[in-house]
Amino acid sequence: MMKPPYEDVIEELDVLARLAEFSPVVIGTPPLGLATDDSDIDIACSSPDFDRFFAVAGRAFDRMEAFSMRHVDHLSAPAAVASFRSMGWEVELFCQKVATTHQWGVRHFQVEARLMALGPHLKDAIMQLKREGLKTEPAFATVLSLPGDPYVAMLELEAFDDAHLQHVIDAATG
Repeated sequence: MMKPPYEDVIEELDVLARLAEFSPVVIGTPPLGLATDDSDIDIACSSPDFDRFFAVAGRAFDRMEAFSMRHVDHLSAPAAVASFRSMGWEVELFCQKVATTHQWGVRHFQVEARLMALGPHLKDAIMQLKREGLKTEPAFATVLSLPGDPYVAMLELEAFDDAHLQHVIDAATG
């Protein structure tokens, strides 16, 4: 079965409106055009109260296939995660007490979107690495020859203007 476009799932489930109080931001590989068969729909949220987030997410989505909620404490900041399946997609609602605009996932996504806009030719190499099992940030870091921890290296790019990012792309792929 072909999965529908990720946008259709978000719209059909009215996810952004149902989670509006948590400043939801759609992130991840589908909006970047880098989705693989294993990609999920990631939505970053923010709330000072994880119990409130779980209550709202539960009311909205607990009837969905494989619905689950869990706390995650191994990240830079604790998170609450609700996940479920719909229309062939895994959907992950990721909430931290940090504003969505400051969350690593959102910041990575924004840098990756800028890089893809400046260097659409990066897509094939990144997709190949992802098919080989690399996560998105390590795939970008590999293609761009970024040293060190790929997650930190990608965040370091966010301060660069587009001309500097273009130079990084050209130096790695030229």
